[in-house]
Amino acid sequence: MNTLEEEKKHDDHGAAGTAKITVDGKKHKVRAGLWLVADLKATVGVDPAKVLAEVTSTGLKDLDDNATIGVHDDQKFVSHARSGGSS
Repeated sequence: MNTLEEEKKHDDHGAAGTAKITVDGKKHKVRAGLWLVADLKATVGVDPAKVLAEVTSTGLKDLDDNATIGVHDDQKFVSHARSGGSS
């Protein structure tokens, strides 16, 4: 599926192009569609030093800040400290 098709698919969710998502247990209304992960974190108030992870049926999926994600209704995310730092 190409980016335009993905964007159209995700824009069909929510009223007037909005998506209701949950981040760290708090509900947010954001624009449905494609987001740069770093921009989504800033919009919902996640500390830029933390990793944003999507809650999926198979567990947590860490999202790279420079990746693009399709956002739609009922998605759940959590933030956590980055791992692998120096000791």
